[in-house]
Amino acid sequence: MSIMNKAKDLGDALVESSEYKELLVAQDTMQANEEAQGILQEFQQKQQMVQMMTMNGQEATDEVRKELEALQTKMQENEDIKSFMKAQNKFNQVMQTVNQVISAALAGEEEGGCGSHAGGCSGGCC
Repeated sequence: MSIMNKAKDLGDALVESSEYKELLVAQDTMQANEEAQGILQEFQQKQQMVQMMTMNGQEATDEVRKELEALQTKMQENEDIKSFMKAQNKFNQVMQTVNQVISAALAGEEEGGCGSHAGGCSGGCC
């Protein structure tokens, strides 16, 4: 089997994973929530403003920082945004583990460096 076929199989397996499916459901739910979308849009606009200020050698004002903090709090209080972030973190952990297994295989480590330890997955890589 070619490398590309194996990569496609890995991609297919990731799409079928419960973590990916949960991420899609959480994303759809969040996108259907107008309040969540408004909070995210406002947060992104403020972030872009801060980035532009930084690129122009300016420092963000205390007022802008407070506005960003308030928006972060709103994001953390919104259940749909919170669920999406949680699902995103779970899927990111899966992807990080996949990358660790591939990196370990490239380094010649046995079993991708994960399950071969005496503690099994207790090392945080599973």
